[in-house]
Amino acid sequence: MKELFPRRGLPNVIQKLENGESVTIVYFGGSNTRSEGYRVMTADWLREQYPKADIRCVNAGIDGTGSDLGCARLERDALRHQPDLVFVEFVGNDGGVPESKARIEGIVRQIRKMSRFTDILFVYTLKERDVVIFQSGEYQKGALMQEEVADYYGIPSIHLGVAVSHLVSEGKLIFTSGADKPISGAIVFTHDSIHPTIPEGHQIYTDTITRSFEKMSELRDPLGSFEHNLPQGSLVPANPWEYATMLPLDGHAHLSAGWSYVTPDDSALAREYDWLFAGLWRAVDPGEAITVQFEGTHIGLFDIGGPDSGRLKVTVDGGDPFLVDRFTLYNDHNRNQYVFLPELPNGKHTVRFEIESEKTDKVAVFEACGNERSIAHFRQHPDWYDQTVIQLGKLLFVQPPLV
Repeated sequence: MKELFPRRGLPNVIQKLENGESVTIVYFGGSNTRSEGYRVMTADWLREQYPKADIRCVNAGIDGTGSDLGCARLERDALRHQPDLVFVEFVGNDGGVPESKARIEGIVRQIRKMSRFTDILFVYTLKERDVVIFQSGEYQKGALMQEEVADYYGIPSIHLGVAVSHLVSEGKLIFTSGADKPISGAIVFTHDSIHPTIPEGHQIYTDTITRSFEKMSELRDPLGSFEHNLPQGSLVPANPWEYATMLPLDGHAHLSAGWSYVTPDDSALAREYDWLFAGLWRAVDPGEAITVQFEGTHIGLFDIGGPDSGRLKVTVDGGDPFLVDRFTLYNDHNRNQYVFLPELPNGKHTVRFEIESEKTDKVAVFEACGNERSIAHFRQHPDWYDQTVIQLGKLLFVQPPLV
């Protein structure tokens, strides 16, 4: 199996590196990108290979997030840095959902609209369940969807699972360590079936990326800068996701009187997440609400969830209410999270989010997934869970032009 599909390669960033120019690289993805793994290791390798170049790297990874949030946050977290190269890593968190293709294309089109000379590189990580797929000679479903986008726009891609699965087959690598799995001197790739160990696991990812980079350097046409294509028509018909954005609640939502704005100066939680949000809008009582009027196809919330999280009663354009629970099976601790409402017809909409009085049976959520650690935490801190708190950081929109 091929691990590299070079397509049109990385002609512009490689030329700038070879010329010793200033280069900005944005690593855009989920937790595997945010960690001190392949991101740091590939940046170190590039600095060794091109010592005369001034290489600036931007960590734009956010744990537990996919390409849908990626489309909305791309301007803030990537494009404002005017990157020469953008790594895109969302296969793991997208999970192969059909909508992933449209969202990945939305990311590509936003980058290309900013600059036709910015290079893009897709990197596909893997989970333990994917090993058997590679061993049968196939790629992950999610990667194949992104490959359609890569083909359409001439974007190089690297299947990081090829090398990993070969090592598993050769008995040189144990994907996930555990008490019932003897290590026998083999490399341990993860401790949780998802996140590679540092440095050993991420070194395999890094080696795959750097040898692919070398191949693309050899294939490069040295005749000058290359202007990448941006077809007028999208691959996914009527794809709205290139028009995604992320906006503050101020000026875009009407909040009831019970909401308060907390900043890093007066809130430990706001300090913990000041890298994501300047502050948080917080409400604790049922009945408190926000109302948003917007034009577009999607609206969502980027928020902080935790043991105290409540749920929201949502009404769209005066229709029947439905519930959006901001407590999830991961909320035995505070964490960044987000949600998009189902797609709407493109047009004007009014959406009301109201804190629901009835509480989620939170221990039942943990019991359903058999998480004994979380169940124990619930029993130790029942008062923390017995709340209906909502803490909002940003509003998410998808707003294509009205036809």
